[in-house]
Amino acid sequence: MADIVTGQDEPVRPSAGLREVLGSLRQPKVAIAMVFGIATGMPPVMVGVTLGYWLRQEGVALTAIGFMAWVGIFVSAKFLWAPFVDWIRLPVIGRLLGHRRSWMLLGQIFVTIGTLGMAFAGPSGGLAVFAGFAMLTSFAAATQDIAVDAWRIESARDEEQDLMASAYILGLRSGYFLGNVPILAASGIIGWQAAYAFASLGGIAGLSALLLAREPAKPRDFAPLTGLGSVGAALIRPLKVFWQDHGTGLYIFLPLIALFFLPDGLIVPMVGPLYIDLGFSTAEIAGMRTAIGFPATLGGVVAAGLIGLRYGTLAAMAVGVGLAGLSNLGFCILALSGGSKVIWAGITVVEGFSGGLAMASIVAWASRLTNPVATAAQFALLSSLMSLLSGFLGGFAGLGVTLLQSVAGSSMGGFALYFAFSPLAAIPPLILIWLVVRRARRMAQTPL
Repeated sequence: MADIVTGQDEPVRPSAGLREVLGSLRQPKVAIAMVFGIATGMPPVMVGVTLGYWLRQEGVALTAIGFMAWVGIFVSAKFLWAPFVDWIRLPVIGRLLGHRRSWMLLGQIFVTIGTLGMAFAGPSGGLAVFAGFAMLTSFAAATQDIAVDAWRIESARDEEQDLMASAYILGLRSGYFLGNVPILAASGIIGWQAAYAFASLGGIAGLSALLLAREPAKPRDFAPLTGLGSVGAALIRPLKVFWQDHGTGLYIFLPLIALFFLPDGLIVPMVGPLYIDLGFSTAEIAGMRTAIGFPATLGGVVAAGLIGLRYGTLAAMAVGVGLAGLSNLGFCILALSGGSKVIWAGITVVEGFSGGLAMASIVAWASRLTNPVATAAQFALLSSLMSLLSGFLGGFAGLGVTLLQSVAGSSMGGFALYFAFSPLAAIPPLILIWLVVRRARRMAQTPL
């Protein structure tokens, strides 16, 4: 299959499935990439998904829960300060740890502060204060993520990008699990505030990986940014390099990245409230995600490598987004069923599998779009686009469900209508994937 960026034939790449990733953990940088994934995966889930369960059990309205999802907007807007993470060396710790590792440390410190602040304040201590600590956690996690992505890409040779991406995604999905399931289980025993306090210990994983990681050998000029001109240049340079590398292809690439996770983003804030309103306990939710959801996610990561090797990365992306739409329809059926455990288990399998497949495939694809002269800024832009639109629209999910509940005349009817319409969001990214494939084939047929 032709390369999605250059249109030339893809070189044969090693599979980056679970077997290859686990087999490569003997390589320190691969193992470290996975641990970094765990550290960066936990905080966004804690402020964007798990928080919904906590707020709903506290009796917070669906509309407010939906808008609270906007605290994660920093993850989507990190491209705004990524150029500064790329070009500014931190004093003291920058000399001691190196450029990338020092920014990771700074981010991890403030993630821990924000998480502990959420734990001690709680929603009952004032929703504004609680939201403030959640925003601090989100901002610090996004900053840490910028540095980790740059370290991952710069530490790998081109032929290792798939492997490093899959190892990182394996860790990331593990972090998503740890930022959700153990907290849900613990909340029923020790309470939400204590559960979040213990979850802050997840930062130990990031700190241990940081101490073991080697700073990438890539040389970098740390000329000081002074005046508006140099600041503006830092912001514009990654975009100029993007255009020089990909030209009009960006008219398809960027919308695809922006719309890819829309099917998930529209429903994520409402999944937790749906479970709570159906009467599922936090222990049941944790058990379902542990026994079924997490293994399905690992299966999705494996499938991303296998499908990518046989049919290309775009094929894996198409399968992932298509299955995401189907899982949304499953939530509609779950709401109408009144809480069937069999239907719930089936949805959990499809949701977990599609999530692992989609994330692993698009991260590998987006990593190839970056240029070494602006790695952090460019990947931050791409990963921000992955969640910006879906995160913004997801903030209206609570309002949408509330309005549909009044139309349907029942709580579950409103949930069912909302989840029934959401699979339509999978159509635009599927069309764009087809356009990218067609463009690559056309370029491959054009004489050089």
